[in-house]
Formats: sequence, structure tokens, C-alpha cells
Amino acid sequence: MPEHQLTMLWHEAGNSHYHDRFVELSKVANLTVMGPKTFQGKTFDPEKFRFPVKLFNSVLSSHWLTFIPSTIAFYREARRADILYVHEEPHSLVAFLSANLRLGRPMYIESSAINLKGNLSGWNVLERFVYKTATKIIPKNHEVADVLHRRGAPRSKISTPIGNGVSKSSFSIVDKSAARSALAQKYPQVSDAFKKGGLVLGYAGRIWQPKGIEILAQLAQELPVTILACGPVADDYLVDTLVAAGVAVLPSLQKDDLRTFYSALDLFILPSLSTKNWREQFGRVCIEAIYCGTPAVGSHVGGIPMVIGASQTFEAGNIEQAKALLTKLSDEAERAEILRWQTAHVDQNFSWKAIAEQVLAVTHLKR
Repeated sequence: MPEHQLTMLWHEAGNSHYHDRFVELSKVANLTVMGPKTFQGKTFDPEKFRFPVKLFNSVLSSHWLTFIPSTIAFYREARRADILYVHEEPHSLVAFLSANLRLGRPMYIESSAINLKGNLSGWNVLERFVYKTATKIIPKNHEVADVLHRRGAPRSKISTPIGNGVSKSSFSIVDKSAARSALAQKYPQVSDAFKKGGLVLGYAGRIWQPKGIEILAQLAQELPVTILACGPVADDYLVDTLVAAGVAVLPSLQKDDLRTFYSALDLFILPSLSTKNWREQFGRVCIEAIYCGTPAVGSHVGGIPMVIGASQTFEAGNIEQAKALLTKLSDEAERAEILRWQTAHVDQNFSWKAIAEQVLAVTHLKR
């Protein structure tokens, strides 16, 4: 059994979507996960987990920035933890409360900060106290590290980035022809797409302008490619734009259908833009596609280059660079070579096992 004690505090503690992360951490540390019983109207059930999850009553639980645990037991647990790993932004109320509880004891903050909102030009005294108290602040990517420094975190307290992980048990290869057949049977609008021949390109995620969706329509019009897109719609006009360009648009897919979707593609693309208040923090969908046997390309924004390799990226919004990269990757041998590298890369850095080892390294919990 692991000897090291680690308590993780997170508003998504009860979300089964992250079960695999906690399972891997529980293999290398005595793990307790803490969080609110209800977050954004969703109530979590800790009975479904195979490791200790302690959920507490809270108030103002509609947003990660404002929720406050309302039971004494929560503060007692956080106070006595050997290592407290706070998966909340440094300018959140929970991070501030945790900093007061620790008083010199080890506390690590994981951050995905991508802008200066709530920083008050450096005068957010609660946030400054968190930086002073924290042992280390762990950024999601290198851009986040720079934002944290601009927000007031000392460089000496910012660790190397730790990304998200993806479970290979959830995302794995489905035979391509079988995947295309299954997808076409369930979503007839893609039937013709697989009959055209040529490169089949796919996107999964919000149909939202900052995701760079409009470039998909341009690519569909200017290259001999077939493009499929799926995801929840945030900007309705983009659906019309995509459909007019010949892109097949599917709804948001559940995990099994998403695995089929990725496996049916020749190439996955994440063309996110860099905006003032948002950028792609990580690019989890790229890893999901890679684990399903599909190489990924994307824009040079946020965590995307860290995930897929800088040479597989193009400048955000640059249609000519995107077209040149896709033309190069119309060659099956080129795609196979990239997939080999990307698969080894994400195995080493972004499997949940790899993430667990990185958490151990940064918190100095050595076996």
C-alpha cells in the first residue's frame, strides 16, 4: 500500500468523469478527495467510487470561484491533511480558506488561469495571500504559468506544467471501417461523407466562435477533404455556416459514440483561437482522438502544442498554414508516423498514470 498521504480538494470531486484520475492517484498515494455534494445544480454520489471521497454541504455552489464549504468537518479534514492539493484557482474563496487553514503546512494549487479577471491589477489581497502561503502553484500549460506570474505568483513558486490525463480504457481504437459503418448507421447525414474518398477530417467540441470553427468551413470549401463536426452548439449561426460549406454536423456525442467518431477519422483538428479572456487550456479531445488511432493537428494556442507537438500546429486563424499542414498529411505514411510519435508522447505525459507520477514528483511524495 502507498505510504504517502494526499488530500485533493476540488469542486468536481464527485464527478465520475474524473474517476480514472483518482484511481491512478490512489495507487501511488493514500488519497482522499474532498468537494461539495452539489455543484451547479448537480448532486454527486460518492458510493460509485473505489477510493475515499468526502463530499460536504456548501453554499454559493453555482460557480467554482464562490462556493464555500458550510460544514466544520470539511475544515477539519483540510487542516489535518499531510499534503493538501487544491484544484481551485488561486483567486477562489476555497483557495483563500485553504491557505488560512494550512499556515505553513504543504499546500499545492493547480491553476488553469488564462486571464487577469478578478486580479484587481494585483490588488486582490486574498489572491496575494494564497501565493504567499502556497508551497507551489501548478499551471496547466506554459501560457498559464506566464499568466500566474502576471497575477502575482513568484516564478520560484510556479512549477513545471501538469496537464490533464485521458484513460486508455475509455478511448481506444475501433476498426476504421467498422467505425464508419456504425457512425453512418446511427447518423445517416455522414453516409455520403465516407463515400467521397479523400481525407476525412473531424472536430469535437463546442460549436463556438473562439474554437475557430469558421476555419473548418473554409477548409471544406478550399481543400478536397470531408469534414465532420460534433458537439454542443453555443453559436447557432456557425451550424448554418458549416452546413452551407458541406460539413456534416452531429450533436454532442456520449463517450461510446465519441470513441466511434474519433476512430472513423483520418485526422483530427482543434483550430482554437486565442482571445482576451479565453484560450484552449489543454486540448483533451486531441488525446482522445490519438488514443482512438487518429493523429491530431491544431492551432498554436494554450496547451495544444504541448499535447500534439509544435510541428503539428498552425498559427491560430491562419488558413494558409492550416491548408499546407493538411496537404502534407493527406499522405497516409506521414499520418502514421505522426500517430506513432503522438501516441508515445501522450502515453508518457498525459495518461492518468503519468499525471499521477507528475503529481507525486511536484509534491515530493517519493516512494
